[in-house]
Amino acid sequence: MELKDIVSVNELFAPIYPYVARQVAQEYGRTGGDGLEMGPFAGGVAIELARLCPELDLTMGDDFPGLLPYFREKVDDAGLAGRVLVREVDRSNLPFEEGSLDLVVFRGALFFWEDSARIVTEMYRVLRAGGLAMAGGGFGAETPDEVIESLADRSKDLNRRLGKRVLSEDQLVTLLREVGLESQATIDRRHGLWAAIRKPG
Repeated sequence: MELKDIVSVNELFAPIYPYVARQVAQEYGRTGGDGLEMGPFAGGVAIELARLCPELDLTMGDDFPGLLPYFREKVDDAGLAGRVLVREVDRSNLPFEEGSLDLVVFRGALFFWEDSARIVTEMYRVLRAGGLAMAGGGFGAETPDEVIESLADRSKDLNRRLGKRVLSEDQLVTLLREVGLESQATIDRRHGLWAAIRKPG
């Protein structure tokens, strides 16, 4: 995986970020709290969430070499430097206290990394009671078909270069069962595959 390919994916998917953010916001059901978008494909959803949820304090980040300046540039270009904090984030060992966040989003979480179980477990660990973790990927539940069609061929090519794996719904359920979160999760199959995991409380 190379930095230029990660940036290319993030730029390619720019038209879908408002739809994915709306999907996350609807599932979240609140306008405030403390949120995190993590992973190398972060940024676009966090920026759109900041616009949708004006009282949501957001952090975004990853630990891929050279990626944070790109994230900071996107936040600055959106005029959200005071609303969205960019920092280094190790997705397998999140630098947040247990029960410190209300919303955690990882787009691409289930498709690129062998340590997906660890990542999902960490997302859940840092949630407050009543908090929501959304892990998955795709084009966004309400993204128009014509937008998806305009991105599909280039998306397939880039995902292949990045080493994307195919993850079935059965494999996702198995993963959630392995980490003890199946009963807390709902699965959304609309234009992608997402697990929405809510911590009771």
